[in-house]
Amino acid sequence: MVPDPRFTMLGLEYFCFECDALWSASDGELIAMATNELAMLGLANCAGVVDGIVVRQAKAYPMYDHNYRSNVARVREFLESAARNLQVAGRNGMHKYDNQDHAMLTGLMAARNVMGSSFDLWRVNSDAEYLEDEVESVAVETAIPPIALDENEERRLPGISALDPTLSVRDR
Repeated sequence: MVPDPRFTMLGLEYFCFECDALWSASDGELIAMATNELAMLGLANCAGVVDGIVVRQAKAYPMYDHNYRSNVARVREFLESAARNLQVAGRNGMHKYDNQDHAMLTGLMAARNVMGSSFDLWRVNSDAEYLEDEVESVAVETAIPPIALDENEERRLPGISALDPTLSVRDR
Protein backbone atom coordinates (compact mmCIF):
# COMPACT_ATOMS: atom_id res chain seq x y z
CA MET A 1 0.00 0.00 0.00
CA VAL A 2 3.06 2.22 -0.02
CA PRO A 3 5.45 2.68 -2.96
CA ASP A 4 8.63 2.09 -0.97
CA PRO A 5 8.93 -1.54 0.25
CA ARG A 6 11.02 -0.42 3.25
CA PHE A 7 7.86 1.01 4.78
CA THR A 8 4.46 -0.28 5.77
CA MET A 9 1.16 1.38 6.48
CA LEU A 10 -0.75 1.05 9.74
CA GLY A 11 -4.32 2.23 10.08
CA LEU A 12 -5.85 3.29 13.37
CA GLU A 13 -9.56 3.83 13.83
CA TYR A 14 -11.00 6.07 16.50
CA PHE A 15 -14.67 6.28 17.38
CA CYS A 16 -16.16 9.69 17.98
CA PHE A 17 -19.07 11.93 17.14
CA GLU A 18 -19.02 14.84 14.75
CA CYS A 19 -17.93 17.99 16.54
CA ASP A 20 -16.67 16.26 19.72
CA ALA A 21 -13.14 16.90 20.97
CA LEU A 22 -11.61 14.00 19.04
CA TRP A 23 -13.38 14.92 15.80
CA SER A 24 -12.36 18.56 16.24
CA ALA A 25 -8.68 17.86 17.01
CA SER A 26 -6.21 18.95 14.36
CA ASP A 27 -4.66 16.43 12.02
CA GLY A 28 -1.30 17.00 13.71
CA GLU A 29 -2.76 16.29 17.16
CA LEU A 30 -4.41 13.08 15.94
CA ILE A 31 -1.27 11.86 14.18
CA ALA A 32 0.78 12.57 17.33
CA MET A 33 -1.77 10.72 19.48
CA ALA A 34 -1.77 7.75 17.10
CA THR A 35 2.04 7.72 16.99
CA ASN A 36 2.22 7.65 20.78
CA GLU A 37 -0.37 4.87 20.97
CA LEU A 38 1.54 2.77 18.43
CA ALA A 39 4.63 3.16 20.60
CA MET A 40 2.71 2.26 23.78
CA LEU A 41 1.41 -0.88 22.07
CA GLY A 42 4.90 -1.79 20.91
CA LEU A 43 3.93 -1.72 17.23
CA ALA A 44 6.32 1.08 16.27
CA ASN A 45 8.63 3.53 17.96
CA CYS A 46 7.81 7.21 17.59
CA ALA A 47 10.95 7.92 15.57
CA GLY A 48 9.97 5.24 13.07
CA VAL A 49 6.72 6.95 12.09
CA VAL A 50 7.52 9.03 9.00
CA ASP A 51 4.11 10.31 7.94
CA GLY A 52 0.44 10.28 8.76
CA ILE A 53 -2.89 11.19 7.29
CA VAL A 54 -6.27 11.73 8.91
CA VAL A 55 -9.52 10.76 7.26
CA ARG A 56 -12.66 11.79 9.07
CA GLN A 57 -15.59 9.61 8.10
CA ALA A 58 -18.91 11.04 9.22
CA LYS A 59 -21.65 8.57 10.01
CA ALA A 60 -19.31 5.61 9.53
CA TYR A 61 -21.68 3.07 11.01
CA PRO A 62 -25.03 2.18 9.47
CA MET A 63 -28.04 3.44 11.38
CA TYR A 64 -31.14 1.29 11.44
CA ASP A 65 -34.62 2.73 11.02
CA HIS A 66 -38.06 1.34 10.20
CA ASN A 67 -37.30 1.28 6.46
CA TYR A 68 -33.81 -0.21 6.78
CA ARG A 69 -34.55 -3.68 5.39
CA SER A 70 -36.53 -2.47 2.40
CA ASN A 71 -33.96 0.24 1.62
CA VAL A 72 -31.08 -2.24 1.69
CA ALA A 73 -33.13 -4.65 -0.44
CA ARG A 74 -33.56 -1.89 -3.04
CA VAL A 75 -29.82 -1.20 -3.04
CA ARG A 76 -29.07 -4.92 -3.43
CA GLU A 77 -31.57 -5.28 -6.29
CA PHE A 78 -30.02 -2.32 -8.08
CA LEU A 79 -26.47 -3.62 -7.64
CA GLU A 80 -27.44 -7.11 -8.82
CA SER A 81 -28.91 -5.69 -12.03
CA ALA A 82 -26.65 -2.71 -12.76
CA ALA A 83 -23.28 -3.66 -11.28
CA ARG A 84 -23.05 -7.45 -11.16
CA ASN A 85 -19.24 -7.40 -10.98
CA LEU A 86 -19.14 -4.97 -8.03
CA GLN A 87 -18.01 -6.58 -4.78
CA VAL A 88 -19.46 -4.89 -1.70
CA ALA A 89 -17.95 -5.76 1.65
CA GLY A 90 -17.80 -4.60 5.22
CA ARG A 91 -20.09 -2.35 7.22
CA ASN A 92 -20.36 0.55 4.82
CA GLY A 93 -20.29 -1.47 1.63
CA MET A 94 -23.11 -3.72 2.76
CA HIS A 95 -24.99 -1.11 4.79
CA LYS A 96 -25.17 -3.33 7.84
CA TYR A 97 -23.48 -3.26 11.17
CA ASP A 98 -21.45 -6.38 11.68
CA ASN A 99 -18.64 -7.22 14.02
CA GLN A 100 -15.15 -6.49 12.76
CA ASP A 101 -14.34 -10.15 12.12
CA HIS A 102 -17.36 -10.58 9.85
CA ALA A 103 -16.71 -7.27 8.11
CA MET A 104 -13.12 -8.33 7.40
CA LEU A 105 -14.25 -11.80 6.31
CA THR A 106 -16.50 -10.24 3.67
CA GLY A 107 -13.48 -8.30 2.42
CA LEU A 108 -11.40 -11.47 2.16
CA MET A 109 -14.22 -13.29 0.42
CA ALA A 110 -14.79 -10.37 -1.97
CA ALA A 111 -11.10 -10.50 -2.92
CA ARG A 112 -11.49 -14.23 -3.61
CA ASN A 113 -14.55 -13.50 -5.74
CA VAL A 114 -12.45 -11.15 -7.86
CA MET A 115 -10.07 -14.09 -8.31
CA GLY A 116 -12.89 -16.38 -9.50
CA SER A 117 -14.70 -17.71 -6.43
CA SER A 118 -18.43 -17.25 -5.96
CA PHE A 119 -19.02 -16.50 -2.30
CA ASP A 120 -22.34 -14.89 -1.37
CA LEU A 121 -21.12 -12.13 0.93
CA TRP A 122 -24.65 -11.32 2.07
CA ARG A 123 -24.77 -14.70 3.82
CA VAL A 124 -21.99 -13.82 6.25
CA ASN A 125 -23.67 -13.68 9.65
CA SER A 126 -27.10 -13.68 8.02
CA ASP A 127 -28.57 -16.23 10.42
CA ALA A 128 -26.77 -15.24 13.60
CA GLU A 129 -28.27 -12.94 16.17
CA TYR A 130 -26.36 -10.96 18.71
CA LEU A 131 -27.77 -11.07 22.20
CA GLU A 132 -24.91 -9.27 23.84
CA ASP A 133 -26.83 -8.56 27.02
CA GLU A 134 -27.56 -12.22 27.68
CA VAL A 135 -25.06 -14.42 29.45
CA GLU A 136 -25.83 -17.58 27.53
CA SER A 137 -25.81 -17.85 23.76
CA VAL A 138 -27.18 -20.50 21.50
CA ALA A 139 -24.57 -22.41 19.55
CA VAL A 140 -25.04 -21.93 15.83
CA GLU A 141 -23.55 -24.23 13.22
CA THR A 142 -20.25 -22.88 11.98
CA ALA A 143 -19.54 -23.38 8.32
CA ILE A 144 -16.53 -21.54 6.94
CA PRO A 145 -16.14 -21.59 3.16
CA PRO A 146 -12.96 -23.29 1.99
CA ILE A 147 -10.55 -21.06 0.11
CA ALA A 148 -8.78 -22.78 -2.77
CA LEU A 149 -5.11 -21.83 -2.79
CA ASP A 150 -4.36 -23.83 -5.92
CA GLU A 151 -5.97 -26.63 -7.94
CA ASN A 152 -4.80 -29.39 -5.58
CA GLU A 153 -5.05 -27.75 -2.19
CA GLU A 154 -7.94 -26.31 -0.20
CA ARG A 155 -7.57 -24.61 3.16
CA ARG A 156 -9.88 -22.76 5.42
CA LEU A 157 -9.29 -19.13 6.22
CA PRO A 158 -6.75 -19.29 9.04
CA GLY A 159 -8.15 -18.64 12.49
CA ILE A 160 -11.63 -17.61 11.39
CA SER A 161 -13.46 -20.45 13.18
CA ALA A 162 -12.00 -19.31 16.48
CA LEU A 163 -13.15 -15.74 15.97
CA ASP A 164 -16.88 -16.10 16.41
CA PRO A 165 -18.89 -19.23 17.16
CA THR A 166 -21.99 -17.64 15.59
CA LEU A 167 -20.38 -17.22 12.18
CA SER A 168 -22.34 -19.07 9.55
CA VAL A 169 -21.58 -18.78 5.89
CA ARG A 170 -23.16 -20.77 3.11
CA ASP A 171 -22.08 -19.68 -0.30
CA ARG A 172 -22.20 -22.55 -2.81
